[in-house]
Amino acid sequence: REGAPEDAEAVETVHYRSRDAAYRGRVPGWPVPEVGRRERIRRWRSWLSDPDILALIGEVDGDIVGFCTVRAATDDDLDPETDSEMPTLYLHPDWWRRGYGSALSEEAVRRVGELGFQTLRLWVLDANEGARAFYASLGFRDDGATKVDEGVPRHRIEARRYRLDL
Repeated sequence: REGAPEDAEAVETVHYRSRDAAYRGRVPGWPVPEVGRRERIRRWRSWLSDPDILALIGEVDGDIVGFCTVRAATDDDLDPETDSEMPTLYLHPDWWRRGYGSALSEEAVRRVGELGFQTLRLWVLDANEGARAFYASLGFRDDGATKVDEGVPRHRIEARRYRLDL
């Protein structure tokens, strides 16, 4: 289903727990101590209210177990008319490797294709080998672009951009 502002608390929980499971002990500076839960919920409520962002929610028995977001591409070297991006795809770690990430990704691909986009892009931290392998299994390929992720202050963490032609 599509996400709504009232999903912000559950989305924040999934987002934080997923990142914690993926990065604790592997990414310096994680968890980020400066940003509290209240602020993260406020940010998610804002994202889930933005008409330019499509949030897709995965539920089991009424509980949110995962989500992803898609929108027109925002990178300067991409065309927002033809290129889309998936800035987030997160599953609660209790639900990893059960097909929900694939289902959310497939729905995102379907939706951006219906909107007329030609590509779907996303960024993955170099340190997240599991995510890189997951996206490769779905047909995403490294497009050669790299950047320093700003999500963990005071640490240089590289990310790679992946591309899927629709």
